[in-house]
Amino acid sequence: MRGTRVLVLVLGCALVATALAGCGGGSSKGGTSSNAETPKLPKAFAAAGAGSDLAITAEGGGVAVDTGDAKAAVSIPAGAVAAGATWKVVPLASAPSLAEKTLCPGIYVDTAGTEPSAPCAVGFSLPGTASPDACIVKLAEDGSIAQVMATTRVETGGRTLLTAYVDGFSAYTTAEEDAAARDKAFVDRAKAKGQQVDWTIKAGGTETQNNMGWKFEYELDLFASGGDVGMGGLYKGHGYLSIKGEYTENMGIVQGFGKISGIGRDEDLSFYIVDAPLADLLTGESVGDPIISGSGIMRGKGMASLNMSAVAPNVQGQYDKNNVEGDSPVPFKIEVAGEDVKIYIDNVGIFPGKILRTTK
Repeated sequence: MRGTRVLVLVLGCALVATALAGCGGGSSKGGTSSNAETPKLPKAFAAAGAGSDLAITAEGGGVAVDTGDAKAAVSIPAGAVAAGATWKVVPLASAPSLAEKTLCPGIYVDTAGTEPSAPCAVGFSLPGTASPDACIVKLAEDGSIAQVMATTRVETGGRTLLTAYVDGFSAYTTAEEDAAARDKAFVDRAKAKGQQVDWTIKAGGTETQNNMGWKFEYELDLFASGGDVGMGGLYKGHGYLSIKGEYTENMGIVQGFGKISGIGRDEDLSFYIVDAPLADLLTGESVGDPIISGSGIMRGKGMASLNMSAVAPNVQGQYDKNNVEGDSPVPFKIEVAGEDVKIYIDNVGIFPGKILRTTK
C-alpha cells in the first residue's frame, strides 16, 4: 500500500492514503596499468603513479583509474581516434592549488600528440551524495579552471556519477561551481553542437496491482528529448501518470464499495541519464549491452476522487471526496539497453519504452 499512498499524495489525497493503508591510481578497467615511465606533466600537476594505458582499437576504447576516493574514466567512441594509438590516463596526486573547491585530485590524459576528431567522454564517480554544485571542469596548464563542462549527474549505488562530453583532452577534475556557471556550460554546449535535441525517449503502458481487496491500475505516458552526441545528458519533456482503483471483496455481513481515481501531469519534466560506456567503466559492471542508468522526479499536478460506502444491519456509512487538487513528487529510475527503455516507479511498476536518435 505504500506505493498507492505515495501516488495518492501526488494527486493531493493524503486522507485517502491513510484510509487505504580515492588516494593514488593504478586500478583500471578497459586498460592496463603501465610499468612504463610516467609521462611528463605540466609543472602545475603531480602524478600519482605511472597511470594506465588506454589502447584504442577500431571500436574505440576506455579506461578507469582511481583518483583519491573517486574513480575517473575516459571513453573514446569508434572512429574518434585512429586504431592502434595508445594514450595514457594518469591520476593526479592532488588537485592544483589554483583550482578552487575541487572534490577529487583529477586526471591528466596524455594523448601522445593525437587529438580526437570527434567528441569523447570523461566521467567521475564520487563517494556518497556529492554537493549539488558538483560538476566536471577542464584544467589549464597552470592548474586553474579553464572551462566548466556541461555535466550529467546521476546518483546510484551510494555514489554520484558525473559525466561530460569533451572535444579534447588535458587535465580534468571535479569542483563545485554555481548554478549560473553550470547552466552556461549547457548553453555553450548546445551552441557548439548547432542543435539542442539528439535523442527521444517514449515510454509508458499500464500496470495492475491487487492489494488488500483493492485492484489498482496505473497508466504512464512519458515523452522526452535531449542527450548529446551520445545518449547521456539532460532530457526534457512531459509525463502523465494515472491511477484507478476499485474495492473488489465482500466483507461478510458488511457490504462494502470503493472507487478511487486520479491523474497527475508534469508538463515540465526533466531528468538525466549517463553515457553508457562511462557508466560501465565507473561502476565496474557490464551486463550484455551497455546500460545507461538515469533518474528523475515527476512533479505531477492533478486531481483525485474517492467514493466509499459500507452497509451492515442497522448501519450505513458513506464517504465521498471528489476533485481534490494537489501535487507531490514521484521519483523514477531509468535503464536503457540498446534502444530499449524501462521506467521504474517504486511500488507501482515497470513501464517499457524506446530511445531513438532523432537528429544527426
